[in-house]
Amino acid sequence: MKDKLLAELRLFITNYIVSPALGILICILEAFGRIRFLYFNRFPIWEESIIMVSNHPSLLEPFVLPLMGFPWMNFPWAFSPVWSRINFSLKWLRELRKEFNLHKKLIPANVPDRQNFYDPLFVGLFQGINVPVHRNGKAGGRIRTISALKDILENGGRILIFPEGTRTFKAAAKFKHMSAEGKELGKLKDGAAWLALQTNARILPIWVVGTDKVLKNNKFPFPRLWHKVVIKIGNPFFVEGMTRKEATEKITKSLLELADENGKKNLR
Repeated sequence: MKDKLLAELRLFITNYIVSPALGILICILEAFGRIRFLYFNRFPIWEESIIMVSNHPSLLEPFVLPLMGFPWMNFPWAFSPVWSRINFSLKWLRELRKEFNLHKKLIPANVPDRQNFYDPLFVGLFQGINVPVHRNGKAGGRIRTISALKDILENGGRILIFPEGTRTFKAAAKFKHMSAEGKELGKLKDGAAWLALQTNARILPIWVVGTDKVLKNNKFPFPRLWHKVVIKIGNPFFVEGMTRKEATEKITKSLLELADENGKKNLR
């Protein structure tokens, strides 16, 4: 009972205090031109079972990308019809708990490396909404992580995966794909493709530029907020009927094409 209560409290603090504070910060940075969201009209705000896949320039993306749909993702009930809100306000704690649980379908679960994000005390709050993976751990641990992610998608949730398996500069040092305009992407692992094939979830490609300048790799993590960050949203797609290899190749192609996309800029 105590553990359950602590988990609920952590979930509430994370989604209704910490996440909104970070979401407001993102909105302020966006207003001052430090962050730009391109092609945001492609983002399926209300759709369930989505796998967001992104390149990984720095350690900043796991904090920014889950919140790019703020405030819809944190307060979905505020954007429902008026009568729904009035009706909701008249119900008791049981219905209130249901409404608070809506974030599980809207805020994507991140898959952080346990050593980078999970073990330090300052990220303890996020244990309720993320699924950690020990990159160098035993196979059994990785299987449990994949199983947990599969359950989230099958229940209408969303997840955020960096399919290179590490930051881009590390992955590209071993093997790299190049876009037509010379953008680099490391070789992708096939976990995202497998999950999409198992759950029929849609893939949403995202390309991030500039976060490695804001939070430099292999240096003291002091945020240099005067640098600009651009986040491009791709067109979501299914991989139904493909092999795992074909699906991984399609994800790779979609990310590289998005990296070079310079058409009409639909800002948020």
